Amino acid sequence: MEIILLSIFGGVLVYSALTLALCYSPKAIMRKRLTEYFKKADIDEIQVEVLKEKRRKRKKNERHRFQLVSREFASYLVMSGVRLRPTEFVVGWVLSSTLPALIAFFISESLITALGIGIIGLSIPPLLVQRSRKKREREFSKQLGESLSVMGNCIKAGFSFQQAMESIAREMPPPISTEFEKTLREMRYGISMEESLKHLVDRVNNKDLDLLVSAVLISAQVGGNLSDIIEIIADTVCDRLKIKSEVRVLTTSGRFSGIIIGLLPVFIILILMVLNPHYFNSFAESGIGKAMLAGSVILEAVGFLAIRKIVDIKY
Repeated sequence: MEIILLSIFGGVLVYSALTLALCYSPKAIMRKRLTEYFKKADIDEIQVEVLKEKRRKRKKNERHRFQLVSREFASYLVMSGVRLRPTEFVVGWVLSSTLPALIAFFISESLITALGIGIIGLSIPPLLVQRSRKKREREFSKQLGESLSVMGNCIKAGFSFQQAMESIAREMPPPISTEFEKTLREMRYGISMEESLKHLVDRVNNKDLDLLVSAVLISAQVGGNLSDIIEIIADTVCDRLKIKSEVRVLTTSGRFSGIIIGLLPVFIILILMVLNPHYFNSFAESGIGKAMLAGSVILEAVGFLAIRKIVDIKY
């Protein structure tokens, strides 16, 4: 069993090293494209090269379709404020769980201790990313109400919607200024306003922003007084924020109870696996111990989901 675990850890480390080594640097890609651009070629040769490049990209996407580096995962990391590419985050995530586990195994020579440290290292990065994303989502929701008031005043003064977005990106603090600046950058690079706003909604995943974008796109197609529409949406967003804050205050006790009840047994088990693995062997080796562990996991999951369902109020 120990040999199999070491083989798996070694394979993961080799794969992570090869992934980092085979990643193309942006400078090398830019030099290659500039070299191909300045070559003397007629229109037919350029079209052939474009088609070949499209086929290569399509084959590359098909080869790497099994990886977690999808567009949704990249958008999730961007909105969480993680300044890493998805591939770098996945590699760091794997190393954070395998390297401490290997070090603990060689020091303690205990498989249970290494497994406990590996579980801890595997669970910490996603928890930190989720916490950062929720924090940025709350800040974005608070800033959106103020930004809508500013945008409505800008449109009343004769500015376009894009110019109103520029004022938000220039005057408001992050994260709303950062997200609006990315959308404006996409528009400057030739992407239509409709597609850029849809990308913004996909990144942020905010219902109030989705309502604003839908109203703006409908107004652009059929016409209407955009300043009045934004003013109505601003009032709606402010009312929703008040309800959210009240619900959050009323459900604080239930949420903390769910967190404590759900994480305390897991925390105790991991501590026992790291500090006293011989005490945990009785559960892992006997049939009754395995049944008790399986039953505790099921009851823990059921209780956590029940408490989350009670405090998860739709508004």
